[in-house]
Amino acid sequence: MKNSSEADILAVVESAKRAASNLMRTGRVWEYSLLSRIMKSPDPIGRQPRSRKFLLCPICKKTHWSLPVHLRRSCMRTSSEADILAVVESAKRAVSNLMRTGRVWEYSLLSRIMQSPDTIGRMIEELESRGNAVVGIPTEAPTAAVPAVPDVPVEAPAESSSESSGELYQCPDTTKQGTSLRERMASLGYYKKHSLDHDLLVSFAKFLQFDMSNENFKQEVENVARFLYFMDPQQASLLFVRQHEKSREYFLKLSEAGLSKQTVQNYIKSVKRFLKFHTGSTDLCFTDRVLHEDCKNYISFLDNIQMATSKQVSKETTRKRFDTFQEGVLSSTQVTAVLAAAKKDFLAVIGKLHAGECSPGHQLTLTELQLVLYYLEAIVILEHAQRPGVVEHMTVTEWISRRRDDTRPGFVVVAVKEHKTAATFVLTQEQEMWFDLYFSEVRPVMLGKKRKRVEDDDETDERFFISSTGKAIYNAYNDLERLHKKYQVPKVTSQMARRAYETATKELSDVQKTKVAGYLTHSTATAEKHYRMKEIGSAVDAFLILRNLRGDSE
Repeated sequence: MKNSSEADILAVVESAKRAASNLMRTGRVWEYSLLSRIMKSPDPIGRQPRSRKFLLCPICKKTHWSLPVHLRRSCMRTSSEADILAVVESAKRAVSNLMRTGRVWEYSLLSRIMQSPDTIGRMIEELESRGNAVVGIPTEAPTAAVPAVPDVPVEAPAESSSESSGELYQCPDTTKQGTSLRERMASLGYYKKHSLDHDLLVSFAKFLQFDMSNENFKQEVENVARFLYFMDPQQASLLFVRQHEKSREYFLKLSEAGLSKQTVQNYIKSVKRFLKFHTGSTDLCFTDRVLHEDCKNYISFLDNIQMATSKQVSKETTRKRFDTFQEGVLSSTQVTAVLAAAKKDFLAVIGKLHAGECSPGHQLTLTELQLVLYYLEAIVILEHAQRPGVVEHMTVTEWISRRRDDTRPGFVVVAVKEHKTAATFVLTQEQEMWFDLYFSEVRPVMLGKKRKRVEDDDETDERFFISSTGKAIYNAYNDLERLHKKYQVPKVTSQMARRAYETATKELSDVQKTKVAGYLTHSTATAEKHYRMKEIGSAVDAFLILRNLRGDSE
């Protein structure tokens, strides 16, 4: 443009800057499904690539407007500032390289990619060499030894998901362990897994979900997917049953990475159940008798490993009990300290909702939305001493079906039945108003954030507590931990709270002890009785006893 005016030159420069900014924001992450559609189109070279999001996080593989803030709050929240800055600098260099080499493509290169035997694989290789990330890559189809079954979408909760409640203080956990363990497992490659849409895993997922009525089937399927990837990264198959030494090595490596002995046992149980399904509930015994026999022998091999590690699990449990004894028992006031610390901020948000300042909830910030969610979860877990599973499984129907005590109309009882032990908890009139405001004002906003690709829409819509990502709460413990961290209050778990209340009842009468024990946990047989007025009255009695133990005046 040597003959152009200065104004024209500046206009071109500004346009190039905007294009570069847009590339940094949306041009680095490519969906495998998009690439697949492009490759299958009549003119794949002529298709214009779609874009997506600023600096790329190497841990969660997502782009962020402010990577340092994201790392401090989320993926590297326990790492040093030097480590975080090193990752940020590396991401900046990658963006610089992307801007320099990732925007111009030779037509001849695209032609060679289209003519290669594996067009998508070759395209992925080229994109990644230029600093892009391709997500959602499936594995190859299974061998003919195992019959195909209809496709059932199975989405892992974690790697994203543990999705709990969004990214206010951390990104979704992939496990229930701390971030340092998560990072260590990820760096060692133990979170790599085969696609959960693989036929071997899909059929297993259907068996767990529908035949076994296993609510946590996704976690178990994900455990198996990781194991299969370690045994053969190229293809998921049942041939791992002929690799005993490598299998033993995998379980040993999990322990060395920092997983507890009980967690390693859970991995073994998942693989064992996976094999029992394929040997007893599929046509494998007819299609490949030799492989079927090898699978049965492998199950015996797993039995031997379980027996060898059972003593280690017992020692680990004993050590945890000793640590708990050393910690001592908290007072009832210490249990609910985080509720007292957060109450002022919580009531300020409730005031906005109650005064109609928000239409419904849309003017609240993400931080305020999550505060309401976390606070109500803490009420159930800490004040009412319920297990996290009560929060995770409580449904809209159960909230709508809450019952009021006729003799004491200031209290309502909520019964949650879909839990390992059915539970009830009592709310005061004020707390009922808080829960109702969450249900009518905040929860619809949470659901509005749900991505279109969420697999469990029906299940999510029925859950009462919804995360800010639009999904059902997967691990309420994570939310509770975030609330404690935000208000710099010593962490209190559900077990610590329940133990504190149980200890505080030692001086009470046997009748009062029985009522409190019934409030803390119910047998399944009792679940059907929760809506009877006698049971509602007992629940309110137990709630009042707990309130007196805390020294609450109201």
